[in-house]
Amino acid sequence: MARTKNGNNLKLAGLFVVIVLGLIVISALFKFLLILEASKFDGSHSFIVSFVGKGNIQVASFSPQDRTLSILDVDSKYNYNDLSKSLEIPVDGTITLQDSNTNNISSMLLKSTFSLGHSLKNLTALDAFRLLLFYKTISQNNIYVRKLSSDLNDAQKATIINLSFTDPSIYQENQAIQIINASDVRGLGSRLAALITNIGGNVVLVSTSDQVIQSSKIVYFGKESYTVKKMGDYLGISPESSSQKGVADVIITIGKDKAGSFNF
Repeated sequence: MARTKNGNNLKLAGLFVVIVLGLIVISALFKFLLILEASKFDGSHSFIVSFVGKGNIQVASFSPQDRTLSILDVDSKYNYNDLSKSLEIPVDGTITLQDSNTNNISSMLLKSTFSLGHSLKNLTALDAFRLLLFYKTISQNNIYVRKLSSDLNDAQKATIINLSFTDPSIYQENQAIQIINASDVRGLGSRLAALITNIGGNVVLVSTSDQVIQSSKIVYFGKESYTVKKMGDYLGISPESSSQKGVADVIITIGKDKAGSFNF
């Protein structure tokens, strides 16, 4: 009887261990799927990451299309809390460093993959790992480092930013883009135009609507392009297709609903 009881206890203990291990595996798998769903770097298109240290800022554009990496050393006088607005570029994610060392991209990405003191914003540890793999597979001759000083004039600043952050896919699609500012916030259309131009977009017209419109929208003609998807994702607007072609391939209308939340 005692042997039978001990055997049952062992079976129960074994079953308990199997259940616990199963729950751990399921939890890990669920967490991985969540990370995978939240991952943004697709390995095919340009991805911009800012590395913010204590007094040091670098912004890097990883470009799988032409196998290049552009690194911009940014003067600390720029507002590192909102680099998208300061530099007029669509920053996809930010890595905030514990220390001030922003000179080793490989080390920063490796630490971010394992969350070793670095905090990630708008990207995941999987993104950091995939960016690290990309960095390791490109030629050092395809890494371009430039410096953006606060004493540069607007033309010099625009040239350096355009050289560093042009998205080859957007540039090659060369879609004509019209921007209509219907938000009742002065200058919003011009700021968005600068951001799109800085990544290689072709803005053909910027205008201000006589009427304030509540809802922002992106309307495109023909097939939904990468340019449309990129702008839709970044601005948080679901693109709409139209059968009637206007003066441009893509029309972005800035409404009142997004006036205070746009990152440009």
